[in-house]
Amino acid sequence: MSSFNEFTNSFTKRFQELSTSVSQRTQELSNNLPTLAQSTQRLVQEKLGQVTDISQLPQEYLELEKKVDSIKLIHEHFLQVTSIYENESYDYPKVIKDSVNDFSKTMAAKITDLSHASSASEAQNILISPGPIRDPKTLNYALSKVSLTASEVINQVGSTPNESALSSKLLEFSNVQSKIAQARLQQDTLIQTKFNKALRDDLSTSLAKANKFRKEVQNKRLQYDVARTNLMNAKPEKEASLRVKMESLEDEFAQATENATLVMQEVIAGSDFLTSLNQMVAAQLEYFQTSAQLLQEFTENNAAPTDASSGKAKTESKSNVPIVLSEDEE
Repeated sequence: MSSFNEFTNSFTKRFQELSTSVSQRTQELSNNLPTLAQSTQRLVQEKLGQVTDISQLPQEYLELEKKVDSIKLIHEHFLQVTSIYENESYDYPKVIKDSVNDFSKTMAAKITDLSHASSASEAQNILISPGPIRDPKTLNYALSKVSLTASEVINQVGSTPNESALSSKLLEFSNVQSKIAQARLQQDTLIQTKFNKALRDDLSTSLAKANKFRKEVQNKRLQYDVARTNLMNAKPEKEASLRVKMESLEDEFAQATENATLVMQEVIAGSDFLTSLNQMVAAQLEYFQTSAQLLQEFTENNAAPTDASSGKAKTESKSNVPIVLSEDEE
């Protein structure tokens, strides 16, 4: 029985505490509702140009706002472009993707069929007949897959030295494009982690904090202006209480402005966009240098052989392109 009474008393006490807390919160909301409604009405009137008596913010504060806004704008606009690096197939339009996929699937099927051909005529029929492979993610990867497939096809049906050489060169080109594809993916990863992430972090932390403090300035300014207007239109018996409220809100407005000023100064001082930009450029430079080196080596390895005696490039086929001779050759 004693335990039951203790439980009842404890429950009653907690219920009373909860009721008091709810009552206090309700009272706070009730007291704030008129101020909130008046501030909202005041903001609408200002937007419509119905109110001109608006408290002015310090020039230093306004200049800081412009600078912070410019930082935010630069971050957002760059991300609108550089977020493309988060889409692996950004250089691979669907029309090309479908075309390469069709070719790869057809060639893969032909390779399988050719391995079962019992005669030259049957192999020929397989080659001229119409004919599945994972979709490539990048343009360079697609070039690698197409080259590899073509090399395998030629290797299956070819027998002449020229055909064997072509198959070998296509395989080499496939390897080059595969390495370039990997270099591009590495570039994309670096830009995502070093550039895009840095900008998003700024937007969600320091710039978001500055925006929060600026909103507080706006709210306090509206409340102060509402209080000034109420005091101007007050009856004599209410002037004293309204003046106290106005002065209190004036202090809060000034304090909010000071706090926001400090936060915006911190944002500007801590902004290091150039470092992030340099990291993106470094990633691009490494990718382009790697690509250029791979392509240069491939080009040099596959340059047309030259006749040591004349220094002229050998060719096995005639060309309709006219040859311009130098004065010494003429």
